[in-house]
Amino acid sequence: MLLKRKILWLLIAIFFVACSSPKPTTDLAVASIDLPTLAAAAVVPTQTTVPDAPPPTWTPVGTVLAEYHADVASLSGRAITPQPSREPTNTPLPIPTRTPVTPTMTPSITPTPSPTITSTPQPFMLFGPNDILPVESYPRPAGDNGWGIHWMPTVSQSPADVDRFIAEVRKMHIKWVVFLNDNTNIGDNDYLVEQLVANGIMPIMRIYRDSVLPYDGELGPMVAHYRRKGVFYFQLYNEPNVNIENNQGAANPNAYAVTWAAAARDVVNNGGLPGLGALSPGGEYNHLLFLERTLRAIKFNGDEHLLNRAWISLHNYHGLRALDDTGGFLMFREYDKIVQAALGRSLPIIGTEGGSYSPDNPQVSKDLLIA
Repeated sequence: MLLKRKILWLLIAIFFVACSSPKPTTDLAVASIDLPTLAAAAVVPTQTTVPDAPPPTWTPVGTVLAEYHADVASLSGRAITPQPSREPTNTPLPIPTRTPVTPTMTPSITPTPSPTITSTPQPFMLFGPNDILPVESYPRPAGDNGWGIHWMPTVSQSPADVDRFIAEVRKMHIKWVVFLNDNTNIGDNDYLVEQLVANGIMPIMRIYRDSVLPYDGELGPMVAHYRRKGVFYFQLYNEPNVNIENNQGAANPNAYAVTWAAAARDVVNNGGLPGLGALSPGGEYNHLLFLERTLRAIKFNGDEHLLNRAWISLHNYHGLRALDDTGGFLMFREYDKIVQAALGRSLPIIGTEGGSYSPDNPQVSKDLLIA
């Protein structure tokens, strides 16, 4: 070991001696520059050891609080003693308990329905002679149920017969009755009309005439007489589309339109409502075409204003047809289409004849009537 140290020191000494030996000069002129010696170049710089310190962001909480208290103390002039931080306590959260709740029924508020406002139709007497009478303003019986019946096929009856059959009509809850009046006769049907009106039944007078001809006598006074007793509806002529009902032997809507208008004028002028039609579904002249051409003729003749208070008389015999057959009870639908096409509005349609029967099987008639 001692030998190694001697050799090391010997090498170091030789190294320094060699560095200090003068170098040979040359002929070149070299600027005088202080160059580091090999010994100086061989010196390795030493590393300065810096004591371990926490990173800047790791400032202890106590140090920050101390600095804060020092600043506060310098401002207030009082020394603040740092307080130890509280240790967090592990307080358990409350455990929710399932408390049963009994639901209570809250009664819902029932809205009060608003009253339905219905307009009261203006009575037809308040309309002028040239005003179009709305359908809803035509007279109807109190408690109208739409049920009607044709009275006896005679132009007058005794008071006893009237009383007997009025009682039957009441049992059937009939509200409309069609009866015959002999031409322009006044008085023969006074008792019948009085009893019908007294029992809340609407009378419809068919002014009997055996052909489409002007009525005998004065039509106006007869209408005025029965108008005062409670008759509003006056049917003019009957089944004019049947040949035997026409004096010329053939049904003619143009001739019927002229004759009807003359009679309708007397009815309207005396406060009545004239009935048009009463056509036969089995007439020689098709009843639908006859109605359409009659309306066209009335307008062409300048008598359309008479239709402002007119109504349609309908013979809707049903027979053995299906219930939805418009050739039977529902015939009024076909008539209404024709009227609307001609006038642009509807007219009241009243069935003045009708019913169902089977000549070979009375039970079929009974079943149809029940249906």
